Amino acid sequence: MAQNKAAVKSVLSGDTVILRKVRQTGPPAERLLALSNVQAPRLGNREKEDEPFAFAARDYIRKLLVGKEVSFKPEYTISNREYGSIFINNENVAQLCVKEGWLKVRETRRDASEETVAEVEALKKIEAEAVAAKKGVWTENKEEVGAGVFGREARLRMRLGIRTVNYTWSGDAREFLNTHKGKPIDAIVEQIRDGSTLRVLLMLSNRTHQYITLFLTGVKAPMVRRDISNQENVIEPFGEEARSFVESRLLQRQVQIILEGVDRENFIGSVRHAAGNIAESLVSAGLAKVAGHTVTLLTEGPGKIRAAESAAKEKRLHIWQDYVAKEKTEDQEFSGLVTKIISGDTVQVRNTKTGVEKKLQLSSIKQAPKTVDVNKDNQRKSETGYQWEAREFLRKKLIGKNVCIRLSVGPSFGFLTMVHVTIDYTKPPSEGYESRECATVKIGEVNIAEALVERGLATVIKHRRDDENRSLAYDQLLIAETKATEEGKGVHSSKEPPTIRIVDASESAVKARQFLAFFKRGGRVNGVIDYVANGSRFFVWVPKENCRLALVLSGIRAPRVGRTGEKSDPFGQEALDFVTHKTLQRDVGVSVVLWLRILKVVELEIENVEKNGSFIGSLFVHNENIAVSLLEAGYATVHDFSAEQSTFTNQLYAAERVAKAAQKGVWAGYEEVIDVADDDAQADGAGEVKRDYVDVVVTEIIDGGRFYVQIVNENVHKLEKMMAEFSIHHSGAQQSPADFKPKTNEIVSARFTEDKQWYRAKIRKQLPDIKSVEVIYVDYGNSEVIPLTQIRPITSTFNQLPHQAQEATLSFLKVPAREVRNLPNQFRCYYILTSRSRYYIGLYSTTCLLPTQQDDYGQEAYERLQELIGGKQLVANVDYRDKGVLSLTLYDPAQSQTPEASINADMVRDGLATVNAKVRYAKGNQNTLKKLQEALAAAKEDRLNLFEYGDITADDD
Repeated sequence: MAQNKAAVKSVLSGDTVILRKVRQTGPPAERLLALSNVQAPRLGNREKEDEPFAFAARDYIRKLLVGKEVSFKPEYTISNREYGSIFINNENVAQLCVKEGWLKVRETRRDASEETVAEVEALKKIEAEAVAAKKGVWTENKEEVGAGVFGREARLRMRLGIRTVNYTWSGDAREFLNTHKGKPIDAIVEQIRDGSTLRVLLMLSNRTHQYITLFLTGVKAPMVRRDISNQENVIEPFGEEARSFVESRLLQRQVQIILEGVDRENFIGSVRHAAGNIAESLVSAGLAKVAGHTVTLLTEGPGKIRAAESAAKEKRLHIWQDYVAKEKTEDQEFSGLVTKIISGDTVQVRNTKTGVEKKLQLSSIKQAPKTVDVNKDNQRKSETGYQWEAREFLRKKLIGKNVCIRLSVGPSFGFLTMVHVTIDYTKPPSEGYESRECATVKIGEVNIAEALVERGLATVIKHRRDDENRSLAYDQLLIAETKATEEGKGVHSSKEPPTIRIVDASESAVKARQFLAFFKRGGRVNGVIDYVANGSRFFVWVPKENCRLALVLSGIRAPRVGRTGEKSDPFGQEALDFVTHKTLQRDVGVSVVLWLRILKVVELEIENVEKNGSFIGSLFVHNENIAVSLLEAGYATVHDFSAEQSTFTNQLYAAERVAKAAQKGVWAGYEEVIDVADDDAQADGAGEVKRDYVDVVVTEIIDGGRFYVQIVNENVHKLEKMMAEFSIHHSGAQQSPADFKPKTNEIVSARFTEDKQWYRAKIRKQLPDIKSVEVIYVDYGNSEVIPLTQIRPITSTFNQLPHQAQEATLSFLKVPAREVRNLPNQFRCYYILTSRSRYYIGLYSTTCLLPTQQDDYGQEAYERLQELIGGKQLVANVDYRDKGVLSLTLYDPAQSQTPEASINADMVRDGLATVNAKVRYAKGNQNTLKKLQEALAAAKEDRLNLFEYGDITADDD
């Protein structure tokens, strides 16, 4: 038995193989060996066809030997070709092939030894059996081949194993790819040029074979180029190892090819083999790199092959032996907020831990081109391209979201609902641009850059193959771009790019008034803060009206921010930063509870716009009033006049008091000063605060301690005059427009149910039936539920006079509550109206106020207060103003002779109220409180009303 051992590398024909040594370091030595005493049919080439059964004979021995370890015995050499015997599993390969009819036995040579003659005789006996059995080449009818009848010839060619072979590609590669893309094609790997380039024989239908050059999808092995005429040999480091790696696993193995792309006349594809994915194995061994330009074509995606490359880098295998991973730094991971969208591929992120903001460009993508048209003042009028859509997409996805930032090294780091940002690389300064950090931003599993590319709102930068400065998700970006291109989205569309035109609503006061009706009718409208000028001035984009406007917050003053080279007011920059982080580029509700600015020249009065075209109103982010937030943070002060006209008067004053108490911002070091004498003088009753007496008329009573008043001054006469004109206006006015749908807090004209007259009113709430609303008459304080048919829009002429009804409470008292509800028409309650400088008490139905669930003696307190103040003109001392609510001490001029003889004291003496000495305005009112305490003691002694069963104030004490 032969002692030489080798592995069969490949089979050249049915009787010739190439052997290589086994278990040898480096590229193994090879030798060609032909089987002695036998001959196989000859394979064809570009000039001639195969002999009958040539391919089948080779295929038999290929399947029998390739890749397996054999024994061989060289016997003789003729014309530099070595002949001998090969044994597999102790069986003679020549005998096996002759037995199956794939080899013919040669005649013995004259100088043959007896041993050779005996071997040939044995082979002839085996051959005779194959002939008798009509196996292999001994199949019948071979003489009919070439008879001239095409159909018969084709059938005989198939029977005789004659194939049609195309040794070069001559068709349309793209069409062939489209036909077979993604479909497995049986093939044999005939040659390994280098680790990632193969010569493959595709076995198509009807015994048609096609040779192609195949580049492995997604990988690039070191180059091996030799024995090419007129070219120098090129062998890159580890090139031979990579080729040997693939040869030992794929050469002349039957595989399935998945075509995935074309490169000129060559194909790109994957090789399926029972042992696994050769591309993935090659990369895992460190013998190839991932090819970014083709990895996206992988049918199964790039995930596995990228992971294999990462593992090889970590182990520093072969081509990665000098690989050095990026070093970690302390600030690789931190949470932050996306505060600004700078462009279609650049965002600004604030580190919530350090407060530092940095500008980040999305890795490996480039924003779509645009063309901007500006007006004579260099203001943007229109924009053509997809950058607008890209910025809007980023703004809606990122602004205000929490983010987690890390560098590309290390494992993935995630948070629930967090946005993840991976800084992939730093782009060096070039062409006048500063260096930029490039990052991959994700929301959950959604890569924002990928989403932009997938929508055609950005394109992928084509990096050099050796450029490692790219997005970690570069493969997905390329896949997304391919998809967008195929679907013709965005910049890949054949249509003209969109043009975005924006109207400047604040261009002038005239232009601003054109938009006014929409804002008033719409209540809160959606908008986007495009720019923040200072703490109280914004530029807002309103998508619904496609306009941009300047908005000034009503009711407050914010410190001014100086221009370049100018000094800012104290806390001006802080106020700017505060509102910027809360509002910039966010969707907000712009409440155009816009107030009438009263100028010295009344002819120039303009409703809800300044004369420069700026709108005045309130701003909300998620129902948070930004003016209130500024005041609470101490970054603004209340502007009294505009605050009194605002719907949010109470909130504004309350927020300012909070900042004052905490000495925040502009109120740092603030101490409240009350104009009284020292504490000792107060204790003696001296140093009382200055009294502020006004004439009032109570127009509505809510309960025993709450009511609405009108202050008797010149505005009462203006109200009389306005109401007369109001009545005339509505007597000839048409019905309310069919599409008029008032919003909550909107000022309207409402028809009072009892007297059928029209009054100014504010919408309190929409009722579930959608056909009626609850209103409060802003000049009288009474309210009712009326149908929408009794509501009309109010013109600006009748909305200039301040609302006359002011909510008030009895100073220093705690009065039992009386809860109320709307009741049917048969119930009636008092109301008070003014007419010709006189006050009349009437009745109204529709919204009668009766108790539901209330404190003990709440109804009695309400009725007693009604007796004391109903239908009378009173004198009131304004003790305090809180959120627009007046705290009053009331006097009946016909009854009160001293400051202590008040209606407040009467309520206490009747046992229908208790004294609250802890109010903020108690200081300086010691005499008043002393008299009230005396009245309280008398009520307790007489066990009146609240004290019927004892002293209820004991627990409070």
